[in-house]
Amino acid sequence: MNDSPADAFELLVKPVRKLIGQKGFPRPTEPQEKTIPLILEGKNVLLISPTATGKTEAAFLPVLSTLLQGQQGVPGIKVLYITPLRALNRDMLERLEWWCNNLDIKLAVRHGDTETKERVRQSRSPPDILITTPETLQAILSGWIMRQHLQKVQWVIVDEVHEMADSKRGSQLSLALERLRGMIGRDFQLIGLSATIGSPERVGRFLVGKGRSVEIVRVPVA
Repeated sequence: MNDSPADAFELLVKPVRKLIGQKGFPRPTEPQEKTIPLILEGKNVLLISPTATGKTEAAFLPVLSTLLQGQQGVPGIKVLYITPLRALNRDMLERLEWWCNNLDIKLAVRHGDTETKERVRQSRSPPDILITTPETLQAILSGWIMRQHLQKVQWVIVDEVHEMADSKRGSQLSLALERLRGMIGRDFQLIGLSATIGSPERVGRFLVGKGRSVEIVRVPVA
């Protein structure tokens, strides 16, 4: 008798699968089918796939699934979603909020224009998932309260990772992630997303840092 799952969605916990049904997703896209099992195994992953192929959900859904199994309800920031500010459009934010709101997972956004009132709220009641930028991550690592909240980080998702490699903000990000590792005294799982990359191996090394392995998933343009 074969007990293997019919598709990658079957590997996710029931509350996430229920929401997938509500969304009307009939089956995983190719990047989701290839990436979800690797993330659930705890591997660092660089996903390279064309726009509108479900990259965000390929990274986000397995993280949410694992979060629900053991970390939900534990105070502290468990997931950092790092993105260039221009990529943080309303559509993407609403998509991420929909999943989190329906799973009772707290999500917040933090960047240079975030109002003081919201910053105070995040300090007093940290979200489970914080969407931020490389520059803002550097800034919050200097604050004592936010450093305490970041002790629980288990996953770092880097969107538009190709834009950060070989750039000043990429250097800022690499430095911030090394500071974070040193601060919490352990590593975390890294997931990079990109629509196009000319040299995947080099960007993969940039994403995870020296001496760490990364699985590169490439989905060609149809």
